[in-house]
Amino acid sequence: MVYLFGALALFVILDSIRGYLTAKNKKRYLIQLFVGLPLVIILLFLFGPFFILSPIKLGYSSLEEDNITLYYPGNRIDFAKDMMKQLKEADLYNRDFYKITYSMPVLVAVSDLDMLRFGSSPKAGGAGNELGINIREGRMPVGKIAHEMSHRNLAKLTGKSAVSFPRWFDEGVASYIGKMDDYKKPQDLQDDIRKGVYAKDILNIRGILGTIQWLKRVDFSKEGRVFYGQTYLMVKYLFDKYGQDKMYDFVVSLKTEGFEKAFLQSFGMTEEQFLQEFTNYIQSYQQKKEEI
Repeated sequence: MVYLFGALALFVILDSIRGYLTAKNKKRYLIQLFVGLPLVIILLFLFGPFFILSPIKLGYSSLEEDNITLYYPGNRIDFAKDMMKQLKEADLYNRDFYKITYSMPVLVAVSDLDMLRFGSSPKAGGAGNELGINIREGRMPVGKIAHEMSHRNLAKLTGKSAVSFPRWFDEGVASYIGKMDDYKKPQDLQDDIRKGVYAKDILNIRGILGTIQWLKRVDFSKEGRVFYGQTYLMVKYLFDKYGQDKMYDFVVSLKTEGFEKAFLQSFGMTEEQFLQEFTNYIQSYQQKKEEI
């Protein structure tokens, strides 16, 4: 959702330029623009998706421990202390893979409207990006918190925006780190292949448009459970086959290499070849299980 607001901001800038070029009274247009635009920016920081970056957080208090800064509504210090325990546990999940973890701003939303104005889907229990993570109160166990933290840690470690990674990898690693194996088992995914709901186009969901497509498909359809289960199992397959150290080295290589090139160099196959190998594994999973 933050990327949607970013795209909207770009549109506003381009439209402002167009407006200036076509305005009959350019001086008057500039005055209106320079009065209105700062006001919009202020509102985005005080009440919108950049709230987590704002030095002024109306109605919120903060609690900071180690690398985690928790912004919580009101003066609910007991709630904040309990939440901090969960955050620190989730942070340990991330440290196990990323070896270090970065500054972690965490913003608690108390309603669907809060989630929306903070730049996240109102249907989601949480969301993570380069800015920090949003958490919907009462909907986020430790594993899901660790999942959202991974999005920020992956971006910080590689120095790249989250939209630089294909969604299957970013989401799959996050679910693996969060130990979120409750979406799908291999045999469940095998059933999805038979039913025709297995996401054969999963590799195409990437970039800004892919992020928008992902949000649309996981939020407003039954595909959500399939997508999260499939991406988790895809990444788990890589971890099981190559080991955690190899996976970490691959992630580190993304600092200097594009995803496709780094993937080929690290695993000796393209993403397409990997997806076929993974699909074959899922299709033959039950047979192998019975043979054992």
